Amino acid sequence: MNKLKAFASKLFLKYLQILTRSYVKRQNIDVFGLTGTAGKTTLTIALYEVLSKKYKSGMTYTQGKGLNSETGIPFAMLGVKVDGYSIADWVRYFFEFTWNFFFKKCPYEKYVIEMGVDKPGDMDFILSMTKVDLGIFLTIGKVHAANFEKLLESKFKDKELAELKEKVDDVLMELIFEEKAKLIRKLDSDGWAVLNYDEPIIRNLEKVTKAKTITFGLSKDADISGVITKNTPSVFEAEVSYKGKSEKIEITKYFINENVLRTLLAAIAVGITYEIPLKKCISAIEGMNFPPGRMTKIEGIKDTVIIDSSYNASTQAVIEALNNLALFKKREKIAILGDMRELGRAEKREHEEVARHAANRTDKLIVIGPAMKKYFLPEVIKQGFDVSSIWHFDNTWKALRFIQEKVIKGGEAILIKGSQNTLFLEIIVEGLMKDKAKVEDILCRRGSFWEKKRRQLKIKN
Repeated sequence: MNKLKAFASKLFLKYLQILTRSYVKRQNIDVFGLTGTAGKTTLTIALYEVLSKKYKSGMTYTQGKGLNSETGIPFAMLGVKVDGYSIADWVRYFFEFTWNFFFKKCPYEKYVIEMGVDKPGDMDFILSMTKVDLGIFLTIGKVHAANFEKLLESKFKDKELAELKEKVDDVLMELIFEEKAKLIRKLDSDGWAVLNYDEPIIRNLEKVTKAKTITFGLSKDADISGVITKNTPSVFEAEVSYKGKSEKIEITKYFINENVLRTLLAAIAVGITYEIPLKKCISAIEGMNFPPGRMTKIEGIKDTVIIDSSYNASTQAVIEALNNLALFKKREKIAILGDMRELGRAEKREHEEVARHAANRTDKLIVIGPAMKKYFLPEVIKQGFDVSSIWHFDNTWKALRFIQEKVIKGGEAILIKGSQNTLFLEIIVEGLMKDKAKVEDILCRRGSFWEKKRRQLKIKN
């Protein structure tokens, strides 16, 4: 039965691959592909908003979801509504996809694809579905590192891995990088490579790609550069420069940090390559709505302020979010942090690194998950954090009750961030936000599928 299921799945993916590639070619769509380890969905939306200033545009972020997988991308491109994962749902998707391929008029000229690369071979498959006209490499980190460890083990014998010791993480990072870098390496000479100047390993792809290049970053040497001029809990301002011209960007609805600014600069860089004026690019950015659970400002109960970054977590993203929390000088600060998942061999080191940063950026800590208990807690205590101000939970529902009853006094600033797998920290956001009527509009992971997952977690409580 498992072999039959695997064969049917492989056949279905091949069908999606062939039809998607044919559809893109037939409709003459310019495809913009983006990869990285954090910020991809935010960049997808930002890029869509910028391109929409001049072109009819589409994107894989649709129906409140980032459809960035080997099935999600074809469904998004051909307008298939994904709202369940039963056998009946998949049959419906097959017929809707086929119908749209033959009969649906293409509504866009430019299309933005978020390329989710979770394991070796993912990028190859995505690139087999469509020619990419412009590729963006945003960030690099150890997200999904666990999925690349088998590849690491196939390249090195146990004795060789033991000899590598501390360098194993670097080799693993190189494997992740090379998978994502295929996007840039496979661009044609008439395409564009948009590269993060602040990451040398990404910047150096300029030397190997056949495509034209443009860079973005906080360095003044980047083609599109940004300098933060003001960052407070109420407002973020930066100066964006290109070829001697500068424009101010101001954002008040979300918490912005260096990582997020780079993401926005990447979208502006694409706009510039397609002759959209800098001022129009910034206007698009200032008016955009970020995806839920990505540094959203939410009014909480008892006059609290919530930094909702509950969608997912990686090391650098958590560190930057903690920096945002530290901006609150007149409020007590509470960090509610969940495990960072799929880190493999790097799990201990990455959680310890976050602990070192958290130690002097918050007044209270609530941590959730086994990795937080095993690696984060000992390190943050070692850094001198007050043990009486730390609490650990293995279940998000338990944590919420404790926070509501024992932790929140009134007026605090609260950061909520963790990986999505089995934690669902949006539960805590919902429990602490003041206006529950906004839940469906501003929180992540909505819909019956995710509601069922949260209920199952509550039953285990």
